[in-house]
Amino acid sequence: MIKSLLHKIQEQQLKTFTSLNDFRSQKPLPTKRRGLYWFWTDLSNAELEQTITLENTKEVPIGKLVKYRKGLSCIADVKKDNFKIVYNGIGGYRTPSKSFGLRERINQEISCNDYRTGTLNLNRMFSLENWAISYFDFDDKENIEILKVLNSNETYIEFAKELENLWRLEFGTPILCRH
Repeated sequence: MIKSLLHKIQEQQLKTFTSLNDFRSQKPLPTKRRGLYWFWTDLSNAELEQTITLENTKEVPIGKLVKYRKGLSCIADVKKDNFKIVYNGIGGYRTPSKSFGLRERINQEISCNDYRTGTLNLNRMFSLENWAISYFDFDDKENIEILKVLNSNETYIEFAKELENLWRLEFGTPILCRH
């Protein structure tokens, strides 16, 4: 049951694949939503390894992670259109009525100067032309049907974290994920 659910989530998130520039300009994902997201890049690992993270911030240490994980066997190898998945995470609150959601979390990964916030901070280090995003919106009507198999009384955050971890077990851990 869970493996089938993970493959349905994978199928749905691939349908949302879009460049970061299109994501930011066209805004295909409504605000105040909950779900999972995946960052993709067409940059090589050698190029990513040259990335320097700002000190005293919670920026993802991209160069360091790529260097330390070089050649490991459980790194995600999911590709689409010359892009590969390098990061994934969770966005949104327990209920969709809160003001901070999935789209807002994705935008935080693109550009965030708050030293307390964990972020890729892609806009500071890269051309966004080399990046894409995909997501699984828990609040989309079609996806709500997919998630019904969970029949869960757990809070959103609990089962979102579990689905994120299970996805990584099935498809591999994206090379830039720290936790």
